[in-house]
Amino acid sequence: MKEGTTTPTTSNSIQQPEINVKEIFDRLYNEGFDLGKVDGYNNKKYESLSEDSLVNQSSQESQWLMLGYTVGYEKGKRQKQEEIIAQQEQESNVGEQQGYQQGLDDYKHATVAYNAPQTPAKSEDWNKGFALGYKKAVEIMDLAVKAKKDGYNQGLELDGINIPELYNADEVTRKAYEEGFQTGQHKHTEKLKAQYEKEGFDQGYALQDISAPQGLAPGIAEAFQKGFVKGEDQKEKDTHKQGFNFAFTSLKYKTPSDDQIDTRTIQWFKEGYQSNKVASSLRAVAYRAGWNIGGKMNVPTKYKDNEAAVAMYKKYYELGQQKQKKTAFEVSTVLLVIISAVGIYTLFRRNKNVSEESDVEMYELEKLAK
Repeated sequence: MKEGTTTPTTSNSIQQPEINVKEIFDRLYNEGFDLGKVDGYNNKKYESLSEDSLVNQSSQESQWLMLGYTVGYEKGKRQKQEEIIAQQEQESNVGEQQGYQQGLDDYKHATVAYNAPQTPAKSEDWNKGFALGYKKAVEIMDLAVKAKKDGYNQGLELDGINIPELYNADEVTRKAYEEGFQTGQHKHTEKLKAQYEKEGFDQGYALQDISAPQGLAPGIAEAFQKGFVKGEDQKEKDTHKQGFNFAFTSLKYKTPSDDQIDTRTIQWFKEGYQSNKVASSLRAVAYRAGWNIGGKMNVPTKYKDNEAAVAMYKKYYELGQQKQKKTAFEVSTVLLVIISAVGIYTLFRRNKNVSEESDVEMYELEKLAK
């Protein structure tokens, strides 16, 4: 063969295009997959698969198409089932949340139903969730009642809160425990305040120098000081009242014979005595009421609850009665003497007149006899 010459080509030497089997497989598989997925999602097997799809294919190609369809059908069927389950779970969760809230409200208003109410307009899953939530709410509220009681008892005994795990797992029971603890702690604190306020009161009433116990919490120490001031004030009021009442029972002031170490009590007593401006007039009223004939002992309403005033009123009322009786006796005696004297005089005059009349009659008779 000479250089530069070409060899003619024949038909046998022409190369045929190579068939890509993978591309055909992928195309048929994906086509079948898409058809199967739609039918699986709608639960209608072979609905989207026409006879032409299989007739025009070779046996191998038909197998590839059906393989994709089968896989796609199961995929669509699972997707539908997952969506249904998700929808059911969503409805159940919504129903459970609403049932839980309804259970809490019914518990608070003491209207808990034996069986959770059903709503026909809602799905079965929603109603099941509602019943479950309602039941949970009732159970958690029952536990919350116990939590509140236990918290209260701990509040009475301890300074710091320690929530048991049983109650700390849920917000409702945790809050119930905290509320009970705070109530118990408040009561414990108020009890201590009352105790130390009374101690302070007794100390103040005795007019001692204030001396609060060491280590008291600020609120407790404040209660002690408050009681001390109240005690001093009450001592002043009581001593002032004693002096005021003493004016009812004594016409002349006299310093109390008790051992009065604190000069304040003497001053308060004297001020109370001097403040009584009604004792004198009340004595006069009582005396006049007793002296008047037919008068009754009637202590003025303002002083009926004052024992000293009542005793004084009764004393002078009785003195008035005694004076009234004595006066009546003296008057009766004088009247009796007067009546007796008049009677004797009248009898004397009557006897004298009779005698004079007899003398005249005898004179007249003597004249006739002559």
